[in-house]
Amino acid sequence: MKFDCKQISINNEELGCTVSFYDRKQAGEAQTDMTIDEIIESIGEYVMLQRTYPEDDFETDYYYIETSNPNIAGELKNFIIKLSRTKMSMTFSNKEIEISINPIDKKSNDLKEALRIIANNQGELIIEE
Repeated sequence: MKFDCKQISINNEELGCTVSFYDRKQAGEAQTDMTIDEIIESIGEYVMLQRTYPEDDFETDYYYIETSNPNIAGELKNFIIKLSRTKMSMTFSNKEIEISINPIDKKSNDLKEALRIIANNQGELIIEE
């Protein structure tokens, strides 16, 4: 999977941390008169990486990936993320993702921190300065 990122969304809250890359600017809510195919097409290509935190002492963190390609989704284990100023690439389970990025400085720092949170001890994060 390979695409040019137009928008990066980072959300780090009490229940987890999510980073999403989109190939187009997200306009917001789907319109009620859109068909399912129109809604799917309006989203475009995307990659969402997520780490959810446990709700109690008996649970563990959960690492997940979702993409616009239904064959690239599921639990994340033993993954490698490489982040440079212009690209985020990732390998896991014999799959590869490459996303061209161009974040502004603040978003770049936020992205580095969020990917550190997501990688934690489950994957490897390589930041190329």
